[in-house]
Amino acid sequence: MAEKKKKSAATSSSGASDSLLNMVWFGAVAYALFLFLVNAYVIRLQAIEEYGPVIHEFDPYFNWRATQYLYENGYKKFFTWFDHKVWYPLGRPVGTTIYPGMQFTAVFLKNYVFGESMTLNDICCYIPAWFGVLATILVGCIAYETSLSVNSGGTLIGVAVDALKGQYTKSEDMTAKSVTRRLFGYESPAVECAIFAMGFMGIVPAHLMRSVGGGYDNESVAVTAMTLTFYLWLRSLRNGEKYNYLLGILAGVAYFYMAAAWGGYIFVLN
Repeated sequence: MAEKKKKSAATSSSGASDSLLNMVWFGAVAYALFLFLVNAYVIRLQAIEEYGPVIHEFDPYFNWRATQYLYENGYKKFFTWFDHKVWYPLGRPVGTTIYPGMQFTAVFLKNYVFGESMTLNDICCYIPAWFGVLATILVGCIAYETSLSVNSGGTLIGVAVDALKGQYTKSEDMTAKSVTRRLFGYESPAVECAIFAMGFMGIVPAHLMRSVGGGYDNESVAVTAMTLTFYLWLRSLRNGEKYNYLLGILAGVAYFYMAAAWGGYIFVLN
């Protein structure tokens, strides 16, 4: 009886210790997530905070004009719009020489989300910052998915060798042999990888310069669509889940959205 009581007390103490550790871990993850995302947003708003919600640079201003025309005249006239104010003296058939995904996104947000509470100009100014934060989150999701034990055990060389032998790599060979911990239903250290990936993506100059407030250009929306495409594709490849094909379909929809927003869709296609 005494030994049973000791074992019971040890088990209870261990359970309390694990619960406390989980709470500390959850608090640290939540704080880091909040800190990285807030900083990603605040950094991108610096131009707006300093100069107000104004469109800057040349391409963003044309994109703003195209958005304004779409909002005031509808999509039918937009696709047949011939703009005599650009490409002088020839003019430009805008409807057939533009990637209109960003314009349709801004008009959708104006008509169905913000309404009269926010002007179209302000929406266009803030879209790069909004989508920059979304891209930061999606990069974290990609890092989490690729760091899961079920996805991080194999190597590219091993897969290539198996392919040369004319055989598929087994799922168990692709699963990491190291011990992972599950906290609140999420794997560690995959969560930590996701958090650090968000931190890097939030401040990486290559993305930051294309998603600053007022820089209403195609990449600000398309990079988010690209990361969404990659994440949904990776998530659809997870083994043993019945409805993964739906995620594959959504990856195709996300890719269509990206192709509609930016000519860089070829990067994904290749």
